[in-house]
Amino acid sequence: MFVRPSAMSEQRLNEYIEGKYGKIGVDRVWHDTAISFNEVIQQFEAWMAQHHLWRKELNERLNRAAFVTCGNWDLKTKVPQQCKVSRMKLPSYFTEWINLKDVYLNFYQRRATGMLTMMKELQIPLLGSHHLGIDDTKNIARMLQHMLTDGALLQITARRNLDSPENVEFLYKNRI
Repeated sequence: MFVRPSAMSEQRLNEYIEGKYGKIGVDRVWHDTAISFNEVIQQFEAWMAQHHLWRKELNERLNRAAFVTCGNWDLKTKVPQQCKVSRMKLPSYFTEWINLKDVYLNFYQRRATGMLTMMKELQIPLLGSHHLGIDDTKNIARMLQHMLTDGALLQITARRNLDSPENVEFLYKNRI
């Protein structure tokens, strides 16, 4: 889902969309149908509960699932910032994740600075637009499948302290 920016004026939002996507097209439709962060979180929590991945009443971490990212920025920095802007407490399921860059470094024993480098080295062609969230998730999933096929093991690479959310522990000795 696309999240509708909450701290951006309608004029600035339209300038951003037109500058990035033009005045028409599928991408414009996605933005025109975007909903608030709070609504996305509510729908996401309902989906996770339906699939027995998380229980709100227990305020638990994810069960049988994990977020896979390409870098720490999204879950370490951006999601907590968005929660603050949206005046909501950081949900417990956002407190740990798997940084594919760290897994890549430890499994292949070579450093890749970002998604494009990793994809190039794994000989996976880029689909869609780099840094467009919906396309990035598809490309990350494709890299993840490739790495699993090669024999990589996935483990949580970063964990936020539930009592002190600003503290993040990085669990891999060798990390990007």
